[in-house]
Amino acid sequence: MVLKDPPAGVPNPLQVGEQAKIGGEGAVYFSTDDRFAVKIYYHPRPEKEQLLQQVMKLFSNLPPEQERFILPPLALVERLDGRSCVGFVMRRVPPRYTELLNFVMPRGAAEHFRRGRTWADYLKIARSIANAVVVLHGKGCAHSDIHYRNFLVNLEAGDAIMLEIDGVVVPGFLPPQVAGMMGFMAPEILTDGVSPNERTDRHSLAVLILHTILFRNVMQPLIEYDEDPNRSEELGWGRYALFSEHPRDHRHRPSNLGVPFYRRGALSYRMLTPMLQRLTERAFLEGLREPDKRPSAREWEEALAFAIDELWGCQRCRQHFPYPYERPLGERACPFCGERCRSPYPLVLELHEERQHGSFFPLRRIVLGHGFKVFADMIESSRRPPFSRQSEPILGHVEWDARRGQYRLINEGEDEWIALSASGRFSARKGGSVPVQKGCLLRFGEGKRVAFVVEG
Repeated sequence: MVLKDPPAGVPNPLQVGEQAKIGGEGAVYFSTDDRFAVKIYYHPRPEKEQLLQQVMKLFSNLPPEQERFILPPLALVERLDGRSCVGFVMRRVPPRYTELLNFVMPRGAAEHFRRGRTWADYLKIARSIANAVVVLHGKGCAHSDIHYRNFLVNLEAGDAIMLEIDGVVVPGFLPPQVAGMMGFMAPEILTDGVSPNERTDRHSLAVLILHTILFRNVMQPLIEYDEDPNRSEELGWGRYALFSEHPRDHRHRPSNLGVPFYRRGALSYRMLTPMLQRLTERAFLEGLREPDKRPSAREWEEALAFAIDELWGCQRCRQHFPYPYERPLGERACPFCGERCRSPYPLVLELHEERQHGSFFPLRRIVLGHGFKVFADMIESSRRPPFSRQSEPILGHVEWDARRGQYRLINEGEDEWIALSASGRFSARKGGSVPVQKGCLLRFGEGKRVAFVVEG
């Protein structure tokens, strides 16, 4: 295979195997060294090669932390086996990555849970999906076809990679080539013929994120709207599109909503963190018919990143779920098996960050229990949870003092920690600890965040 001006690191000619993976608009070949994949189009439009060149230019020189989420074209193909053709080279995704569809249906999710995976893994996948869209929207373009067949994922690593970058949309520059997949398309595409854009992407992204972490399409119509099945489907996703958990209209509400997942129930969005609940309501209640009100990909990514620090473990089924601190104690239960949360309940800290000299503003909440670690990104200013904490410094941990019936924070860092409460002022340097109780104010050192103990 002969390429056109490939970048450094891409061999020319490129040796590919004879076996091709057949797709809808083209065939995909793999290089013999397993480093690259090549897509060759069956019947390309006359302008296809020019569009590919523009896409290549758009995504050239991406930093590694962005390129990991997408598969941009690296070079165009000139000839295959001596024949002129239209296609492009991209890096090959490792075989351990498979279609997201295999993981996000209830039966598939339950099977992966039996193999030892947890809901926290799905939360990381959802964050990776949001990050891929952040990269695209940051370049001023839309994907136009966001759904569970256009992402390859590694559940164990919590990674997702977006496919079909060759069809991105830039208003007035790169026209849409597809309208999207039914079930993920924004309703205005079906009702008003709106061309795919960044705002329609926002709807598709919200549907996919919720499908990934709730294992169902939250916009699924449950009644027929026309005798013609195709027309009924178009109406159900378009004119009569309705959030399944609309507070007043229950037409599309599953009968098993809120029943624990392991009892063949359907997970409710109300099991999510308060921040994710609010984004869901903006996407499907406020923004369903008003696209400008839909949350951005960046907002979803941030909320999903923060959610990882609000997880609690069920003492019965060992599943992880967002600790429902906003509910009364008697109503706090595992959404997977239904087991009530039991004492000792976790610490709930509200992190505050200094924005102006001496003025602190609430940032987010974290949930901590016995044995939980306090990572540097939790208490250092302007930090967000990284994708992996394998190399993140551990500055402390939490211990439950059963004799006194209270938690203690053990300092493993260099800064002095101070706890201010109605009981007095307590301080601890490296190796020491401070008692923690509700209403306590925690200081982690100069220039660090402070934490207010909401529950403890």
